[in-house]
Amino acid sequence: MAFVEYVPGMRKGATGRNIALGVVYVLALPILSTLAFVWVPVYVGINYNGIARDLSSIPGVSPDGGVRTGVVVFVYLVVISFGPRIVQWLIGM
Repeated sequence: MAFVEYVPGMRKGATGRNIALGVVYVLALPILSTLAFVWVPVYVGINYNGIARDLSSIPGVSPDGGVRTGVVVFVYLVVISFGPRIVQWLIGM
């Protein structure tokens, strides 16, 4: 299979369209990564496509999802994203 068959919106043989869509994807990346703090906990909380079951080996994540699981995943995201900055700030105190 060609790479374009895996990327949503891209079509085989439509080079101009694929380039334009690639540029839009690159420009949208900062927005999408910022919104990850919202949609990842929501998806895990509602167990979208069984994602909570797949992540249930992580402490605090229930295989059935739920609000508590969504909050736990949000906390994990914050710690992973901002942990090094927080530690650097604490060391600099």
